[in-house]
Amino acid sequence: MEINWDRAKEQTLWTYEALIDKLFGVLAYGFVRQLYNHSMPQAQSFAGQVQQGYLQGKADTAFTDPIITAFKILEAAQIDSYLHLVWRVATREKCAVFLQRTELGFEALIQTLNYLFRWVLPFRIPVRELIDPGCEQQMAFLPILKQHKLRSNLDLLEQGRSTAGRAALARHTRIPRSVLLDLVHRADISRLAFVRGKTVQHLCSGGFDRLEKIAGADLSEMEIAMDAYFQTIGKRLADFKSVVPLGWMVGGAGILPPVVEA
Repeated sequence: MEINWDRAKEQTLWTYEALIDKLFGVLAYGFVRQLYNHSMPQAQSFAGQVQQGYLQGKADTAFTDPIITAFKILEAAQIDSYLHLVWRVATREKCAVFLQRTELGFEALIQTLNYLFRWVLPFRIPVRELIDPGCEQQMAFLPILKQHKLRSNLDLLEQGRSTAGRAALARHTRIPRSVLLDLVHRADISRLAFVRGKTVQHLCSGGFDRLEKIAGADLSEMEIAMDAYFQTIGKRLADFKSVVPLGWMVGGAGILPPVVEA
């Protein structure tokens, strides 16, 4: 079987090896394996939820249909989870052998892995992206967070998603629990597909500082609130919506597994 490995970078912006490493890096977190590591039937169901949530029930299913088909093929190949799939194709050699034994082509595999990385699993971002640069207190805590190996949004969720975890972090870091809880909620919002630190900052400043607030938002009321916020900083809501539409975020927030303990 001839495999054009360059297609991985063309489709995902990452080399094949880098994409695999990033998937393993995210799946190394306990809460990700617990809450995200779907079986193949669950993966098929979740792809349908992506269509209804992020894509807001669009009639055109050209994006999700091939993904669902790939998961059906993987189910027939006795792949039992996302992590199992990544292990089976962890190297070029393993990937080539796996593809020879299944009906899945390389293009479909890359499309599926990219879908996992971009749409399903939480994306890891530096913790500094969650810090409000206008807040001196939060900026002062940044080196402390890094010192205690809280270098990313996923580190914050792994260690601080539970009440007990935040209490332990507060003791070890001497950062107030209220500050840690705010940062954990910002990390929680960043689980939304394609939502990064700057978008999180805007949402929080606009009054949507909890994932459940976004999930339960009335879209028209959210637009009014966010428009009022953007006017205070001399920007336009239209510019923000063109990057990540509000309806996309409301729909996506509704399908994410709950992670943070109140």
